[in-house]
Amino acid sequence: MTPHVTLVLGAGGPVGKAFHAGVLHALVEGCGWDPRAADVIVGTSAGAHVGALLRAGWDTYRLAHVLTPPAVPPPPPPGRRWPASGPYLRSVLARPWLTRLGPLVAALLPEGVHEGAHFAALHPLFAHWPHLPLWIPAVHADSGARVVFGRDDVPLIDVATAVRCSTAVPGVRQPVAVGAMRYIDGGITSPTHADLAVHAEVAAERRRTVIVLSPLSRFLPLRLLLRWEIRPLVKRGYDVMLFEPDRDVSAAMGWNPMDPHRGGEVAEAAYHATRKRLERTGVAAAVCMLMGTNGGGI
Repeated sequence: MTPHVTLVLGAGGPVGKAFHAGVLHALVEGCGWDPRAADVIVGTSAGAHVGALLRAGWDTYRLAHVLTPPAVPPPPPPGRRWPASGPYLRSVLARPWLTRLGPLVAALLPEGVHEGAHFAALHPLFAHWPHLPLWIPAVHADSGARVVFGRDDVPLIDVATAVRCSTAVPGVRQPVAVGAMRYIDGGITSPTHADLAVHAEVAAERRRTVIVLSPLSRFLPLRLLLRWEIRPLVKRGYDVMLFEPDRDVSAAMGWNPMDPHRGGEVAEAAYHATRKRLERTGVAAAVCMLMGTNGGGI
């Protein structure tokens, strides 16, 4: 029986997109596993963009296109809203014990100015939401609550807007209005939202495999948060594989996840690090087994 695979693509800005491209291409060549065939894709922020492209049918060669540096953004217009969310700050004063650091910082920052207009290129790729599940976490700007676009319990919006919501980096990009709601980057509450894997519907006889790509794990607090998030998955008997930046990949990434000029270097470093890991004795065979492949390129 082929395992049920949930692919989790974490946040990380343009640098994170390059990391995803490199790791995924190494998995294609080293294991013969096509990430487009994942039963569920959970994509947060940068991972939302990459996940959408996979669901649109892009292979790992074409993912190199997302590494192209965007045009220089316009200067900030006058009259920026600051702080970005008065309602959230008032809720903090009323119930401080419920405060979460990420939403609090996002609320305190000035509202972002850039619209993420380049994500409009996703519109012609999707006539409707993908048939295979694509879950895109974002955060409600004025309550701090998580919303997961693409799930049945959330109002349906188009894929491009969902990606804009999940990538609305506080202080950089404007919150995205959907009706009366405003949404911001899903990465402010979790860099991966790996816990969503427990919500995937799986036939009883299928083994669960969760593949997590976490570009931001080079920062120790976020690495520890990911370990905390996957503990319930491990306890339930899921097979969890983590792909995180090693020392060489971290050096290629630098300290600014929003730097669009490191794409090629990061993708290459992530590719070689992943292939090196797969070439260790027994590792590639184990990974291929968990993915339900026989190895070899596709």
